[in-house]
Amino acid sequence: MKKLMLVAICAMAVMFSCKSKGETAPADGADSMVAVIDSIIEENDTTPLPMFLIGNDRKYMQMLYWTDIEEPKKDDDNAEYFESWHNSWELQQMFRRNAAQYTNLLRGDKIVRLKFIDEVLKDPDGGTPSIGEIHGREDIPSLCARFDYADAKDRRAKSDEESVVDGWGLVVTTDSYMKSRRRLDIKSCLAESDTIPPLSADIVRQLEKEYGMKVVRSSKRSIIGQRYIHATVEFAGEYKNAPKDKYDADRKYALALELIIDSARIYKLEQLGYYDPEWGTTWNADADGYISNDIVAAFEGPKGLELCYTHAAPESYAVGMLFPREGSLVKVEYDIFHCMIDEEAPVWKKDLAAMQKLYDADETVDYDVQFTKWAHCHIDYTNEWIWLRDKDDENGAFFIRQDDGTFRLIAVETPKLRASRMERNGTYYLKIAGSAGGPSWAQEIRAFRNGKLVETFNVIEVEGNIDGCSLNGRDLSAEEGRAYLDKLPEAKDITAFFRDYEP
Repeated sequence: MKKLMLVAICAMAVMFSCKSKGETAPADGADSMVAVIDSIIEENDTTPLPMFLIGNDRKYMQMLYWTDIEEPKKDDDNAEYFESWHNSWELQQMFRRNAAQYTNLLRGDKIVRLKFIDEVLKDPDGGTPSIGEIHGREDIPSLCARFDYADAKDRRAKSDEESVVDGWGLVVTTDSYMKSRRRLDIKSCLAESDTIPPLSADIVRQLEKEYGMKVVRSSKRSIIGQRYIHATVEFAGEYKNAPKDKYDADRKYALALELIIDSARIYKLEQLGYYDPEWGTTWNADADGYISNDIVAAFEGPKGLELCYTHAAPESYAVGMLFPREGSLVKVEYDIFHCMIDEEAPVWKKDLAAMQKLYDADETVDYDVQFTKWAHCHIDYTNEWIWLRDKDDENGAFFIRQDDGTFRLIAVETPKLRASRMERNGTYYLKIAGSAGGPSWAQEIRAFRNGKLVETFNVIEVEGNIDGCSLNGRDLSAEEGRAYLDKLPEAKDITAFFRDYEP
């Protein structure tokens, strides 16, 4: 039984009985955990585990989901990993069924009451929102459950005009969980100088002897319940006793340990990284050394400690539970979310329709054009630019999304007038140029600085000679116009990857 427990948990084999999809049932007695979880917590304990709020959409806090809503089906292509995948889905289903029961937000040493709002199951176009990703932009919808404060007074004030929506790695629990556990305080060991104290020399020596490796870094992270110590160690070199990678037998591993220390007893969780003889050890991309888990909530349960952890790395964010049991630190990882960086804001069908309407209403447009393609493009690096084109790539239009979410038409392409961009010393230019009929050549050049339109230059040339030009609506002489043109940087094509859409 115990062997089964450790193997299953390390593979995320957290299994719950499942009710109808989307059903919300009372927390008490709603979920029948299998013997694996009974062994860790307490037999027949159906209390839903803590969950985490991750991110927000400016209005509501989010409990992000990590897998599809529909139950996965086994086939020949997924047979090898189907059990783990299905167990992950079952864990998510447990949270979904009990979403309305998660009424306690653990914020610091306080408990704030929450209320369940709804689930986000569709994006504005009716498709499936992103799954298992943490976005840097709140306006990108994610598959999630949404929560708000039961009392609006609990929303923390940032200023007189704006309030903060919580939602980063904050633990939420049901009433049944809080009634059956004792919450423990967590005191950080981080010193005022932002330094973390190392573990005692005798513990380091003990671990070095046990693993036959040299510790290069140790840290005492926090004190839990005035009794337990959360700590980490990082070893140098290759961990030669690591299990072999079945996909790459030559892969070498590094080793770090997550530790819970209770007097002379040490509970250990091995965290495998990668070892390269030339480049050394690594556990996460773009990270120097091992990144410790953070214990963000701690409870004394019927069978011992139950710890909520988060793990923030440069490109990922993991959440889950740790259980010190029988000399080991057993890990139940809910999921590792992918952190998205420098994303473009989504463009929905309603946005495309709004831009088409702006184009149709413009009095300078002479063509009956229906756009069917769109792309983000970078004219400058402050505004959000959207480029529309028709199916034949003959006509186009450039828009800027404004701060209030509306759009502004900036420039229009025709079969004869084409677009390019320029930049120099912090000034960015959008140029629309082409034949104006006969030997005439027209250019409209708009200059942007710090995200603001600062100049609009228009010029007509006939056989290379300026026939008329203006700057911001003020007529210029041919000499002034030529001087302006001579100072412009070289024009370049605009990089854009168009996506088709149906109006």
